[in-house]
Amino acid sequence: MPLELPIIDDRNYEQLLDEAKRRIPAHTPEWTNYNVESDPGITIVQLFAFLTDSLIYRSGRIPELNRLKFLQILGIPLQPPTASSGFIVIQKDRGSLDALQLDKGIEVAAGKTNFITRDPVTVLPLAAQVYYKRPISIQDERYKDYEFRYEALLTAMRVANESSESSTNPSGKPAFYETAVMTQPSIGNPDPMIDITADTVDGALYIALLAPKNVEPTQVREKIADKTLSIGIVPALSNAIPALQPAGRTAVREKMPELIFEIPNVDENAIEVTAEMSANYSRLPVQQPNVLTDNGIVKVILPELKKLNTWEFPEPMQEGSGDFPPMIEDLEVQDRLVTWIRMRIKQEETESAQRGTVQARLAWMDINAARVTHAVSVKNELLGWGNGEPDQSLLLSQTPVVASSLRLEVEDDNNSWQLWRMVDDLLTADFTDQVFTLDPESGKIQFGNGIPHGVRPKRGRRIRASYEYGGGTEGNVAIGAINKSADVRLQSGFKISNPLPTTGGDDGETAVAGEQRIPAQLRHRERPVTKQDFRDIAKQTPGVDVARIEILPLFDPFNPETEKPGAVTVMVIPRVDGKRPLWPTPDRLFLSTICNYLDERRLITTEIHILGPAYVAVNISVGIVIQDGHYRDDVIDAVNKRLNTYLSAIRPGGRDEEGWPLNWRLLKKDLEAVATRVAGVAYVDSILMGVESTVDRDYYDFSGIQLPLLAELAVREGEAESLADIVGGGDGSGGGTPARPIPIPIIRSKC
Repeated sequence: MPLELPIIDDRNYEQLLDEAKRRIPAHTPEWTNYNVESDPGITIVQLFAFLTDSLIYRSGRIPELNRLKFLQILGIPLQPPTASSGFIVIQKDRGSLDALQLDKGIEVAAGKTNFITRDPVTVLPLAAQVYYKRPISIQDERYKDYEFRYEALLTAMRVANESSESSTNPSGKPAFYETAVMTQPSIGNPDPMIDITADTVDGALYIALLAPKNVEPTQVREKIADKTLSIGIVPALSNAIPALQPAGRTAVREKMPELIFEIPNVDENAIEVTAEMSANYSRLPVQQPNVLTDNGIVKVILPELKKLNTWEFPEPMQEGSGDFPPMIEDLEVQDRLVTWIRMRIKQEETESAQRGTVQARLAWMDINAARVTHAVSVKNELLGWGNGEPDQSLLLSQTPVVASSLRLEVEDDNNSWQLWRMVDDLLTADFTDQVFTLDPESGKIQFGNGIPHGVRPKRGRRIRASYEYGGGTEGNVAIGAINKSADVRLQSGFKISNPLPTTGGDDGETAVAGEQRIPAQLRHRERPVTKQDFRDIAKQTPGVDVARIEILPLFDPFNPETEKPGAVTVMVIPRVDGKRPLWPTPDRLFLSTICNYLDERRLITTEIHILGPAYVAVNISVGIVIQDGHYRDDVIDAVNKRLNTYLSAIRPGGRDEEGWPLNWRLLKKDLEAVATRVAGVAYVDSILMGVESTVDRDYYDFSGIQLPLLAELAVREGEAESLADIVGGGDGSGGGTPARPIPIPIIRSKC
């Protein structure tokens, strides 16, 4: 039976005062005027009632104190807040054209919420517009007309491409395109996506570097020559990451395509394009992280002044053809063009794989960018002096601390500063190691005892620290919220903005949540073995908000029919999804955060797959009969909501309202029962159910990590509408264009 904690005393001040008054006649019968508030005796009774109430309150907190002390003894710290991160773009609108060199650590703000930059950035007097060549399908009714109209141009380009060394399209097949601008994130569309290989005719994006308004491009070229351009890139991440293999401590990462950045190779004496000329590019030296799998900044070194040119097209029909940059129809943008940067996938990688199998999907790209984190920097804070005693502790003045940013220095005998090292456990240190531990939540720094674990700071020696502090959900700000800086260099002529919302901020763990974690912590001891261990550890991953976790032992999602010893699949569903709130899908960053957290704690003999659910599209059409006295639209709307909720992957979906269970059969009869129970429905006239098709079926068995996703739902009074009518479809062509085509721009007709 459960252990119920006894309540020592639940009386409050008023109850204690009333009880004392009731005792007056029995103990002091001569006191008869005790109902008068101004009586001195009543004042004394009120005083003792107040003191007793305070004593009861403090006694009631003894169990809480014991539990918190137990947490300290066990060495189970509370989870500290996590800091959000994102990007900012710094634009120079007016003033001097000189480049501004900024180191990392620049403070910017969104209202009262402070951020600091993580990357050095050279702010160049440039703006950027990203273009691509959007293909026109061969099924388009305009295609034959374009083919006839541009036949002569196509013949000339075939000859030119045969002699071009940097051409990506030597096959000579025509591909008509329209110039398109890469969609930027917005509040209404926070997750745009472009696939470089699938959405373009030539597998490239073109960054147009533009001069400020009313400034000649030649002046800008002089200022940006030999400078470093910072290009921020955010990939559109899929909901899949590599498995954690048992052979090593970290995941074996898949090989990602290499991005190449090129600039026009234009002879300064031959800028005008002739009929026999083809587009040539020079590869730029870059410093780049793997921006196709994680957010990052690409550092591109621009060439010298004489190589900062672009082509001029006396013949309009040649502009944008072949490997030339796309045609710009906006004359104002044309006048501001400084040069182009072409970004494409390395040609050998696209040749070795079929078109469409190499994925390079981007959500955002811009120049003069830097990463930011929700934090404030503190430099050389004097914490105190060493006392020479064992286990000395000091407190940082600002919390919560970003642990990775802390640099602690102790003065030595020569009055110079020595950097000490932070460790997780002082018991692992030797008596000669200059180490300390940190509690990020409280800011407490703990030194060793001298013998045998860790050196003690000597008496009278100064101790100082540089660190960053911040974190919490207040750091998750919307697009455009970061718009100012305290740095004097950014006060005039500069515009700061965050093109994407900042994400990842989370509040620290409360004491109550820490107490509730004690049983789980004692059970798994930060090492997942059982299903419950995996669930508990994955759920406490900082920086992610998980709505549902399912653990599938011996399950390999790539070979679901056979049990695999040592394999564990962790299926996670986030709590929030702006596009599909009832069927949330985790992105790659969400999965990577959980993956990295589990990787530090897993048994190295396990193979762990972390992924989201495999949603299976379900199409439903329902015909109902409505009871008298109910509004038709209200009843139909209620049936829609109830069926959506019933099939939801998270609460309150499914029969038990915990989300649709795994390996559960979907029955048409169950859907009929759900609709019938809605107020106002007399009965269900007919119901049709199709799974990934328009074929009606009575049931469907989900397996593995499959969950239903209500793709199409139609509810109406009377007979159910046919599935073919409610499910939209295409012609199946995919709108593809021939591989490695010759791009030909289409000039839009204007009235």
